[in-house]
Amino acid sequence: MRKLFIITLFLCLGTVTLAAQDLTSNAAYRAYIDSLSRVYATLETKEITSNAAYKAYIDSLETEYGQLIEEWNETIPPHFIEAMRLEKEAEANPEWKDSLLALAAEERRIGQSLMPSLQAEQDRIQEMRNATMLHYALVFEDAFLYFSDRKNYTKDELADILKSASAEIRHSPRGKALKKYIRHNPPVEGEKFKTFCCYDVNGKRFDWSLCKGKKVFLIHDGLWCMTHGMDNSALRNYLQHIIEAAPECLPLIFVNGETKEELQKSVETYGLQDFWVVSEFQKDYGTLNWLYNDTVTPTCHYIDERGILVKTTGGIDTKYLEKEFLRINETL
Repeated sequence: MRKLFIITLFLCLGTVTLAAQDLTSNAAYRAYIDSLSRVYATLETKEITSNAAYKAYIDSLETEYGQLIEEWNETIPPHFIEAMRLEKEAEANPEWKDSLLALAAEERRIGQSLMPSLQAEQDRIQEMRNATMLHYALVFEDAFLYFSDRKNYTKDELADILKSASAEIRHSPRGKALKKYIRHNPPVEGEKFKTFCCYDVNGKRFDWSLCKGKKVFLIHDGLWCMTHGMDNSALRNYLQHIIEAAPECLPLIFVNGETKEELQKSVETYGLQDFWVVSEFQKDYGTLNWLYNDTVTPTCHYIDERGILVKTTGGIDTKYLEKEFLRINETL
């Protein structure tokens, strides 16, 4: 049971390497996992004995991988760009066409000749990373990704996984969140929204009584996605239009994070000083994750004036929000 779960986790992680593998049969799965075990056995590293050491090692591999990507970008594309330039020049200068095309072909040959060794090195680093993650999947917290991957398992399977995990994982924030998720059933649409303890940018406990008689539009993180990484004022402007058109609406923005400083930075970055922005300071292991089972950000919860959860959506459903939930007639 334990090995089966580790295999399944790895298949969700190693997307770069798996893309090149034929894993259409159980035998292929087993063979690939066995190959990773052999890869791990050849790693030139001491046995990792702590989560910090594990994280440092994975970070070092990812840094090395990033450096290889930079090397690739600096050495290979210029040859193909030069080849295209020469080919274009050959079209404009028929008298030099053969010579220019020969030079272009040589540039392409050089670029292509550099690719195999760099690709092999990238594959080696990626395989080392995946093999290490697989080896420690049930040992260290940072290798334990079952909570974020929980939708792919039944709760009984997750319970067995947790039993197989180390004490460090079981007592970690991820392990505790998974245990809560296994034990609780999420509220469904039409039921009372269950409030929980969270804090504002000043570290003061949020008073849920402020939501009484209001239609609460709760946005769970994902602020960058809603501004498309370009216009940081987009969300603020949209929410301002919403409350002007529907004063009974109370936008409530919940931010994942671990510190008050992170929460304050989000408020400043997106100009949300005029809105309620809160957090549990539990990263992505908080109540909205383990109880309401939010697995994507933003996830939006629409809570009516009676405190009833009427709908949950991945991302903002502006049509539903404006036309059905708030019944705004005009188009914002």
